[in-house]
Amino acid sequence: MFQPDIPPQVRQAIILLWITQLLVVVDAGLTLMFPEPDMAGETAFLVIVFLVLLGLYATLITFAARRKNWARITLLVFAVISAAGYFLLPSEIPAPWWTEANIWLSSILEIVALYWLFTGAGARWYANKVAA
Repeated sequence: MFQPDIPPQVRQAIILLWITQLLVVVDAGLTLMFPEPDMAGETAFLVIVFLVLLGLYATLITFAARRKNWARITLLVFAVISAAGYFLLPSEIPAPWWTEANIWLSSILEIVALYWLFTGAGARWYANKVAA
């Protein structure tokens, strides 16, 4: 999956992005184990949406690991949209503690990963591909 010339900083960023996905899967599993009563009828739809978004994000991580600059930029755009949605459109239903903890932990890891992809060795690695 990794390019042979990938800098350690980019490798660690990609690993952090995969960890965020693992956290999302764990949270989704917990949510399915302890569903909200009013969401029972929508479970199948939510699982389908979750799987589509998980597949999309996994594809973006894979392409970012393959030095595709557009995937790196798309990951950044999704992170900004996600953060804006979290703060500007708060949920009316309080989330379980594990969901809140997961949101904060995965957001912090994603911010660190994106910082590594857009600075230092990460920025140079993607810039060299564009220049080549």
